Amino acid sequence: MDMPVGYLDVPTSADLSRKRQLVKAIYEAMHEAYPFPDDTRIFLREWPLDSVSQNGLLGSEPARPVFMVHVPQGADTDAKRKMLKKINTAVAEAYRLPDFIIFVHEHPLDLVAVDGGLLADDHQRVEDQEEAYC
Repeated sequence: MDMPVGYLDVPTSADLSRKRQLVKAIYEAMHEAYPFPDDTRIFLREWPLDSVSQNGLLGSEPARPVFMVHVPQGADTDAKRKMLKKINTAVAEAYRLPDFIIFVHEHPLDLVAVDGGLLADDHQRVEDQEEAYC
């Protein structure tokens, strides 16, 4: 597996059609900011009310969406801003919940391994990424 990889934690409320639209919009936003490699993964993790605690109270309110994305370093700050706005809009349309938060975890290639090998050791991968993000 390569990057980007995103994890969206949400309540169990969107139907399959909305989920399809949602992951397509998230993918497009992420791919625009991180065009290389085209191996973007998005995992939807749905949480029923009895599995969510807000301020120490179990089942007090639906899960507020949280998106965590693991991406390679190198994307332009303005591209990230644009991506975050698009992801926020897509999640708001799908779930209509307040206080959506996104965490962007950027990783240098010497801290990511695929099949046991560091991406930093793949010289073609390093060159291709430098070309895509510069």
